Amino acid sequence: MSQPSSPKRRSNAGTSEKGAPRSPSRGPAEKRQAGQRDRRPGQKPFGRPGERRPVQERALVQPARSAERPPAPEALKTVSGHPLCRPLFAPSSAFCRDALAKLPQALDAVMPLSRNHRADLPEAIRDLSAMLTYERAGLGRSYWSAPRYVSAYLRYFMPWNLVRLSGLLPGLDLPAPVCDADHPVTIVDLGSGPLTLPLALWLSRPDWRALPLTLVCVDTVPRPMELGRSLLEHMAKLCGEPLNWTIRLVRSPLIQSFRELRAPHLLMAGNVLNELKDKPGVSLDDRMADLALAVERTLHPEGAALFVEPGTRLGGTLTAKLRETAMEEGLVPVAPCPHLGPCPILETRRWCHATLYAQAPAWLADLARHARLPKDSLSLSFMQLRPNAVPAEKTALFPTMDPAGVVGRILSDAFPVPGMGNARYACTEEGFAIIPAADAIPSGALVACRRPSSPRKDAKTGAVELLWQAERNPQR
Repeated sequence: MSQPSSPKRRSNAGTSEKGAPRSPSRGPAEKRQAGQRDRRPGQKPFGRPGERRPVQERALVQPARSAERPPAPEALKTVSGHPLCRPLFAPSSAFCRDALAKLPQALDAVMPLSRNHRADLPEAIRDLSAMLTYERAGLGRSYWSAPRYVSAYLRYFMPWNLVRLSGLLPGLDLPAPVCDADHPVTIVDLGSGPLTLPLALWLSRPDWRALPLTLVCVDTVPRPMELGRSLLEHMAKLCGEPLNWTIRLVRSPLIQSFRELRAPHLLMAGNVLNELKDKPGVSLDDRMADLALAVERTLHPEGAALFVEPGTRLGGTLTAKLRETAMEEGLVPVAPCPHLGPCPILETRRWCHATLYAQAPAWLADLARHARLPKDSLSLSFMQLRPNAVPAEKTALFPTMDPAGVVGRILSDAFPVPGMGNARYACTEEGFAIIPAADAIPSGALVACRRPSSPRKDAKTGAVELLWQAERNPQR
């Protein structure tokens, strides 16, 4: 069962896929340990034995850095339409925005709140956030048996995930297959929780929403899946859309569930990789290999597998490791990877992730402020795999690019570098790269780059300098 990601920074707080946390053995907020109230909500304390402060991204020269935010949406509109830039995240559709605005009505129908519980909701959200980060030692009985925390998750953590995922899914190459009596289509959601990924797919992909497909949800705990199914049914009614999907709930451990799966055209898993921990006699690498092999054997020949994790160091590292293992089993990473070479991120202290603006419905933004856990950005790590896929040619991605150029995937926020303006890190076939004058390029975007005549290298990361082809005279 999945758990929400640790809100180490405000931008990532509560952005996990499903959340199967457990309720604390202690009481509510008023019983917290002394001194905890003085911490900023969502802030993880440091100074415990063995803990280290996060390492900040460092540029070629080490200037003092302030926390960076993604460029404002207005600044990205021009570059997002540039023929040498393909953004990862897509703006929300009118349907998706309207549906997210109606989500509280569906939540009230699925799990009504009394007046007292509604008044307690901001405090419950803060308690759940704390419980999932620096109070994990207090985890005890099943989270889904504690209505206070279930409500906090469904009304705060899951909606933020829907915002995050509904920005990602439209930008992925996931063409809806033909679906009829002669060509049945199945979607599988592993570790489904309250069906967060299927909900996001239904909200943001009208091509998949229209298919009369079968959705198979797999998890070890039935209660959250039942809540998610009811929520999807109520959302369809509120939006005036027929629910064309037949939903099956399967209670099963992860690997064992593949015995019941038959050639899904789309296999999804949110926040599942971070649960593949070492077991006696079985290492994490072995469990990852078992998962990759099961996916390769189960997936439809024209299907796709999508794994989404929080945009943390752990999430980015796990998706990169899955990539390695999956390629050994014959699966092809089609996104976010711009190449099929060895992953250069694993050789650095960085991790593969992308960040988008947190453009939430008004009710969710208000709730976040009342809970004192507001967000201005959301991060994620992901890996999309296909069997027997052929990578797109550079000129197919960017017809106007220099054939001798390099395609890169932007991996970081912009940060100031003397002589380079605001630079960003990128993953390329040349390895880990740094791109000057890149502050206007959106996080996660694919860009066409060229090699400078005298490239510089980042002394800390070894990142090689590449130039975005649209920027012919970057600051030197």
